[in-house]
Amino acid sequence: MRLATFIALLVGGRTALAHPPPPPELATDDDISWRNDRAWLEWSTWIRLAYGMASEPLDNGALARTTTPAASHAVAGAWDIGLGAEVTVPLPTKHWRVGPWIELRPTGVFTGGELSIAGAPLDMFMYEGERVYALRLGASTTDVTASLVFGYRCPWKLWGPYDHASRYMIGARLVATATRAVDDPQDWSASFGIEFEPVGALRYVGAVKSWY
Repeated sequence: MRLATFIALLVGGRTALAHPPPPPELATDDDISWRNDRAWLEWSTWIRLAYGMASEPLDNGALARTTTPAASHAVAGAWDIGLGAEVTVPLPTKHWRVGPWIELRPTGVFTGGELSIAGAPLDMFMYEGERVYALRLGASTTDVTASLVFGYRCPWKLWGPYDHASRYMIGARLVATATRAVDDPQDWSASFGIEFEPVGALRYVGAVKSWY
């Protein structure tokens, strides 16, 4: 219940209990136009917490003793967690980006490619960021995986001037993930949950103004 309450507070940024970020002393149009002046490298890290369904192989000995065909796998609810990072570079349009990602899961290390699309402005956590849509495809040594992502992001540095070479992005996103074993199509999992940039979330929820 405590975990669910924390996630609800994280996503419901409009009613967060923390104080808003401190306003800039001298803000100009150039300082706050980061959406129209993207960095060449945008990167982020995340924690992913999700719940869904997963197949589990049944005991082979029990199957051998049966006289009628039986399923080789059973489906049950399962938690899905991960620690990940991504880096993207721009395509010819400033709203489309591609790049590699990596995620550590209990089942192994997954790597792959990501297509990220910046959407319309989105005001959450008392700061106007943007909607983000992403598709990730990847694999580990034994499994293949795909994820669909939708959520909110903004720069770690809330006001300019910004670095044009690289920019660290924070936010919170909903994510649906499907994974399947390469050598066994019946060995699969599917989950839905949230991923969030941990330090930025702690900075806001804790109102740590010295981090802004």
